[in-house]
Amino acid sequence: MARDKENVSYAILWISIRVLLNLTLVFLLTQGFTTAYNFSYKLFIDIPYKTMAEDVKDITIEEGSSVIDIATLLEEKKIVESRYIFCARVYIGGYDDDIKAGTHMLNAGMSPDEICKRICGIQSEDVS
Repeated sequence: MARDKENVSYAILWISIRVLLNLTLVFLLTQGFTTAYNFSYKLFIDIPYKTMAEDVKDITIEEGSSVIDIATLLEEKKIVESRYIFCARVYIGGYDDDIKAGTHMLNAGMSPDEICKRICGIQSEDVS
């Protein structure tokens, strides 16, 4: 009789541990998928970081600056939300080889594509 209680207790403990591990795995997978979705959404949507921002900031890009240096500067000046998303946006858009050194007037109300075009010296097409 004591042996049966010990076996049942052991089985309950083992089942509890497996359930806890499975719940932890499901939680981690959910968090991973949510993080990946949010990153992808922010990467491919072309909306400004702050929609009503009007304060224009002068950003100086020095000759030979890397994309991550520029993205870090933009994140510090609060023009883009994340340097990693901006870097990915620059590389996906093919702007990485066209960035021009100099002082650029940017604000957080600009979309990521507008910022990329501005720092590359590409003029926006006027729709008439």
